[in-house]
Amino acid sequence: MTEQETVSPPAPATERSRLPWRAIAVVVAVVVVAAAGLGALGGWLWYQWWGPPNTGAIYDTATWGPRWIDLTDQGLGQQFDGPAQYAVIGLGFGTLLGILGAVLGRRQAIAALVGLVVGSALAAYLAFVVGTALSPPDPERYATEANVCREEPCKDYPAAIEVSGWTPFLCWPIGALGGFSLTIAVMTWIGSTRTKLDDLEPLTPHPARVREPDGRRVP
Repeated sequence: MTEQETVSPPAPATERSRLPWRAIAVVVAVVVVAAAGLGALGGWLWYQWWGPPNTGAIYDTATWGPRWIDLTDQGLGQQFDGPAQYAVIGLGFGTLLGILGAVLGRRQAIAALVGLVVGSALAAYLAFVVGTALSPPDPERYATEANVCREEPCKDYPAAIEVSGWTPFLCWPIGALGGFSLTIAVMTWIGSTRTKLDDLEPLTPHPARVREPDGRRVP
């Protein structure tokens, strides 16, 4: 006679598919807030690295009319330094943000990844806004006939920090995703290494062999 096995009914769907929404929201919020702080700090650092701005004057050119021209020793070099410095700061701070997101979201990786995508875009925007807000206004707005330099000394107008093109803005998400992926890979490798070490049998020293006396007299 065989005993009939009793099977317990499955758990309700609400209990089986319950997601930790509070933990997910906390991870996303913390990553986005951290990204906003890094973006504002990056914008301030960007302007401090780029400045002080060069100065130039308004001259009447034959082809384009009144234009602001930088006649300092650095010339146009400072204008090209702005996008390059922004890109370097974006890569560095983006990588730091990715590492922070991987550490905070080690149990909620998808939530941390969503926070990084949103946060890196916000950080790129805030870095640009803060940096340009600290910068003097674009001197080209003063390029009018009334401000053309007629005789020396001319009135000086400081240069403005700027980003040419949209490519430098991608450095923030690229750095964030790169730092996140690298940190996840390192943490996975460390975890697997610890698991393998725990599975190894402990090393036990072999007992020393004791030689029995043979009955001979020691001279």
